[in-house]
Amino acid sequence: SPQTGPIAQFAPGFDSAGEVAIAELNETHTGNYEFELIVGDSGCDGTTAATAAQTLVDSGVSVIVGAACSGATTAAIAVAAPAGIPMISYASTSPALTTIDDSGYFFRVVPSDAQQAVALIDVASAAGVSKPAVLYMTNDYGSGLGDNFIAGWSGDVCTKQAYDPAEGKYDAAALAQSVTDGGCDSVLLMSYSTDGAAIVEALSSQGFTGDIIGADGVADANFVNDFTDASAVDGLIATKPRPGKDSSAKATFESAFKDAGGAADGAIYTHETYDAIKMAAAAIIAGGDIKGAVAATGVKYDGASGLHTFDGGDVIGTGYEVCQFDGTNFSCPRVWTADGGLASN
Repeated sequence: SPQTGPIAQFAPGFDSAGEVAIAELNETHTGNYEFELIVGDSGCDGTTAATAAQTLVDSGVSVIVGAACSGATTAAIAVAAPAGIPMISYASTSPALTTIDDSGYFFRVVPSDAQQAVALIDVASAAGVSKPAVLYMTNDYGSGLGDNFIAGWSGDVCTKQAYDPAEGKYDAAALAQSVTDGGCDSVLLMSYSTDGAAIVEALSSQGFTGDIIGADGVADANFVNDFTDASAVDGLIATKPRPGKDSSAKATFESAFKDAGGAADGAIYTHETYDAIKMAAAAIIAGGDIKGAVAATGVKYDGASGLHTFDGGDVIGTGYEVCQFDGTNFSCPRVWTADGGLASN
């Protein structure tokens, strides 16, 4: 879990979802199993995540749930897979993870960003975008999403700028200046929260009035917490994986999460965190080869985040919510699906 780093503000939601799952498991299996959640800090960083993964391996965990950031997951699976420990990510969306050398030990309950890029293209088209700037991080998540958007966009991209999201490594003002200098009418922002807020504020301070469209790295009510001037977030649109249809699993989770102090409507990847932990537990209970048990658990698994079937470790997902900030109020009034495109939520 990214206890530190550029999306640390989302970690409390992941933590609460994990605590809900563990409490349910221990209540359900009293006398037969006792589940324990051991949290390692990924830092949203490859080196930090690899160290955390080794600590988890050394502590004797059965399954690793995570990481959130794709680069962290890439580094962690290089430690976990040789140790024979499966990983189930609740938030890593890089297309590169589909073909990663994982010996079959990596699974995720979120779809690849190859699909999210298509959703972003439709969102941008619906907004009347004609000359977007594409600002994206140089890590696995940002470059995968940015490259897929650019490859699929049929019109002109007025500028594309890649940057290192690590603190002190990027110049938000210079990135914003590239947008205004290029005469761009909009910005497609593939960022995390801390760097994304800095760039949005820089665009606002330079007088940019075009559309700003982000992806799941900023599609959370807590995004406003990284702003010095929160008014700059007004009007931003962002996509995030859509929770599945109403179900008993979804209702049970959302009720328990709310009781734990969470805001189910505004928190990103909490349904997925809960499902990943519950799936890991189901595989442990099934017994036998743990990798095979995780794969078998992920066959029409009806969870809080949707109905999931692993296909080589990937899932199709249920589309995306299209969210927006009106002032600092966060809501998700539209959805996008592969077969239906954009529609009201």
